[in-house]
Amino acid sequence: MTREEALRRVVFLRDTPEAAVAALLVAGTVQTLSEGEVLFFESEPSHGLLVVLEGALKESKNDARGRELILAIHKPGASVAELPLFDGGNHPTQAVALATPTRVFRVARPAFDAVLERHPTLARGALRALAIQQRKLLEMLKAQALHTVRSRLAAYLLAQDTPSFTLPETNESIAAQVGTVREVISRTLHQLADLGHLTLAGRTITLLDRAALEKISDGQ
Repeated sequence: MTREEALRRVVFLRDTPEAAVAALLVAGTVQTLSEGEVLFFESEPSHGLLVVLEGALKESKNDARGRELILAIHKPGASVAELPLFDGGNHPTQAVALATPTRVFRVARPAFDAVLERHPTLARGALRALAIQQRKLLEMLKAQALHTVRSRLAAYLLAQDTPSFTLPETNESIAAQVGTVREVISRTLHQLADLGHLTLAGRTITLLDRAALEKISDGQ
């Protein structure tokens, strides 16, 4: 994906004037990461505007026991860590590359602020982006607090948007996203299979009863 294509996929840049996008393209650089390489650590100062061009980034946070909660998997066209970009604080999360290569377009925060000052319409898009992010986090908090692991795993499976697929991540990574441990993911998948809601063939899953899975994901 080109830098301009990626910028135009970012929520708060979709309706930005061409001049603003051009200014960001001039101010930015491309950083290339290998799988497992850290883009930024929690508590580091803002790295500025970060947009994935190729590969993928995992944004996560660890609890006091060291257990990881995956907040998002960012793919090409996604912006990363918008909160510190706009509020000037440190990164509340960390981001790690999931593929080799993972390429990220980066505009340092001072340069981004200069473009924002010249093009105030960016601010309207930024507010929308932060509101969307807050809504997603609230939904995640609701799921963690009110739904069972089975409900959260059913929602994860339904989000694949196809009746038959190969699990794109390890059980450990899936567990980090739904807030549990690897063994519980394996056990719950087999329970859902025993109920006739899906079939398991290695890492390939076929959803047999989408309606039943939707009820489970809703906590019914």
